[in-house]
Amino acid sequence: MQQKLVGVSEIAEMADPPVTKQAVANWRVRYDDFPRPVETLQSGPVWEADVIKTWLDAKAGHSSIVISFINLKGGVAKTTTSVAVAEILAKEFRKHVLFIDLDPQTNATINLISEQEWQKRDADGRTLAQLFRDKLRPELPPVFDIEKAIIRAVSTIDGGISRLELLPSSIQFIEIQEKLPFVALQGNYDNNPQDVLRRALQPVIDRYDFVIIDCPPSLGIVTKNGLRFSTHYVIPTIPDIVSTWGIFQIVSSISAFSEDINRIIKPLGIVATKFQENDLHRRVKRELEEGRLFDGKKTDLKQPLLFHNYVKQGVTTARGADSDSKLRTFRQKYGSNYEELFGLTKEILERCNPPKS
Repeated sequence: MQQKLVGVSEIAEMADPPVTKQAVANWRVRYDDFPRPVETLQSGPVWEADVIKTWLDAKAGHSSIVISFINLKGGVAKTTTSVAVAEILAKEFRKHVLFIDLDPQTNATINLISEQEWQKRDADGRTLAQLFRDKLRPELPPVFDIEKAIIRAVSTIDGGISRLELLPSSIQFIEIQEKLPFVALQGNYDNNPQDVLRRALQPVIDRYDFVIIDCPPSLGIVTKNGLRFSTHYVIPTIPDIVSTWGIFQIVSSISAFSEDINRIIKPLGIVATKFQENDLHRRVKRELEEGRLFDGKKTDLKQPLLFHNYVKQGVTTARGADSDSKLRTFRQKYGSNYEELFGLTKEILERCNPPKS
């Protein structure tokens, strides 16, 4: 009996619910176990229908996990932590990861690619600044192209990690983000200005198991573009009074935003960063462990759990944030913090995929 063969269009219809042909193309990139075509005809590749059905049944319900890393205070190792988690997810846990740098400081971008490559891409309109600039000039043809903007196989580890990709930022964001609210108020937007990034990513997001977003230290429109399609968020903080002061504001603001867009954004937890063995850090870390940060506040919100793993203050970790530092392994890049960062990444995976009861 001859085996029934199906093409991309038929696979899209076989999915439950049905998807687009672009979604099927994304699956072929994202999933290492996507079946290989039995033949490539002039009209395109074809697969055995039974093999595809088995694969679809096994993968039903899989969607990208999108995690925003956010703190309203700068200098808390937010970028270092988010980059490390993305690298470890891609390299050690073999996940397909897209890192989105929404911070105008572009520290994550320069951590993952060279300044020379960034400058060339920024000049060519292949950074996120161009995406938002296009929205400021709706009368002109758009310049931004999501496929050309995404950089494949980034990181200083092994000269690039095959499953890690980057959507780079730009310092031009600083000027652009200040104009976005006024453009929205003037009614020059066809779409919600908080929804620009999500719409741009629609053709490609299904390629990735995880999307990691490095948010700027604010709760403005650019940050809300990241939160708009986030499934979870993480709060890195130094365990001191100043750095933890804004955590309640973050949790309460994201909770309100979540209600506004009718979409749950789950807090994964708080991660202690730049930890030092002194009385203040030990005391604040203990308070975070005990969930006492929101004590005395008139709220029903609960403090997010503190991750067991934490990032110590270290010179090696700071050096590892430089893409030109010639560090080529995780241990060279993160020093003794690598074990903690690996443990943190494992905790994040567990909290994103809790065991079913």
